[in-house]
Amino acid sequence: MHKAAAIAVLPFFLAACGGSSSNNGDSSNASGSGARAGAGGNAITLSGLVSDGPIAGAQVCLFSDGVLVKNAAGAALCSSDTDAEGNYTIAIPNDLAPGFLTLVASKGSNIKLASALGTLAQVMEAAGGGTTVTASSLPSARISHFTTADFVLADINNDGTVSKAEIDAYVPDYTKIRPAAVVVKAVIDFGQAGSLLGSQASNTLLLASAAVRGQTLGTTSKTATQWVNDAANASVVSAVDQDLANAMAANFASYQFSTKVTSFHVPSAVSFNNGSSIFCEINTSNESVIVDIAVDASRGIFVLRHDGIQTVGSYNPKTGAVSLTEPDPLAVSMMTSQVTYYAEGYFKLNGTLDISAGKFTGNYAELSANTWSLDATRQECTAAGSVTATRL
Repeated sequence: MHKAAAIAVLPFFLAACGGSSSNNGDSSNASGSGARAGAGGNAITLSGLVSDGPIAGAQVCLFSDGVLVKNAAGAALCSSDTDAEGNYTIAIPNDLAPGFLTLVASKGSNIKLASALGTLAQVMEAAGGGTTVTASSLPSARISHFTTADFVLADINNDGTVSKAEIDAYVPDYTKIRPAAVVVKAVIDFGQAGSLLGSQASNTLLLASAAVRGQTLGTTSKTATQWVNDAANASVVSAVDQDLANAMAANFASYQFSTKVTSFHVPSAVSFNNGSSIFCEINTSNESVIVDIAVDASRGIFVLRHDGIQTVGSYNPKTGAVSLTEPDPLAVSMMTSQVTYYAEGYFKLNGTLDISAGKFTGNYAELSANTWSLDATRQECTAAGSVTATRL
């Protein structure tokens, strides 16, 4: 009896992989008519990072209400090139006219990332009465593929900039952030500019905008969601999930995670005349294990971790709703001299997390599907049930 590999019962048994962080291109300056800063007053030194993996050689420029800020001499208010670790500094005059501040980091013609920094008052508050602001006190000073996805998602009127009203109304959702962040990382770190960029999206900021609006990307004839769901791009998706989980490493808390199976289906094995057989397996028993959970309310992100393996989902900070899907793409699970077996599946988790009470309640559904090379037989095992998780 031969069987294909079964899909694990819980998402913390399903691994994700990391990615590389190499970048190419030259720095470029932003341009525009300019919002003018006054000649007097002290400046606040903003220190941040450009990263999806550190991006060296990028230049960061400051915009106010979507207009490039210029100093009293008429020069664009931009940083020098980021260092090898992606660090930048930029001086923000505290006599700048009121407006909502954004940052745009550019490198060459392809790489452009953005972040909604905040109002001048918020920047000064982050300085705490001093003259220095870092990404620790103002997280939006970190410019990344994630902040770029947030930026274009918050840009409701699609005018290429973000207002305070738009950012105040924005509710992050990782299911929407992820595809945009993935295609941006694919260009910067995985050499996919040739297929993903084109006349419609000549840089990664425009690519992210096209991604969240469901447009087809470059020469792929696919939307970002379709591109992300293609098994050929799984390594990029895993790298983005790992980027996020790494950034949230200090936020995890332990939870007792328990499942109660309420329904399942396990079909009978199918045999072939050469003696081979195919069947699927799935867990049909209740389980209780300790897991780690981290939440980033500002990004709408929920991360589940067990034994160092992390799965990323979405979290709605207004309702507490959680949605997490861990796909297991179709792949060869076993080979013999007579037949090749293939396995695929998924684990889906949905529910509500009460952060203050440390309590998650919801439900799960999972699939374990096996096929083989002999004919079109497909064996599908399914299970579903309820889930509770209580912070320890």
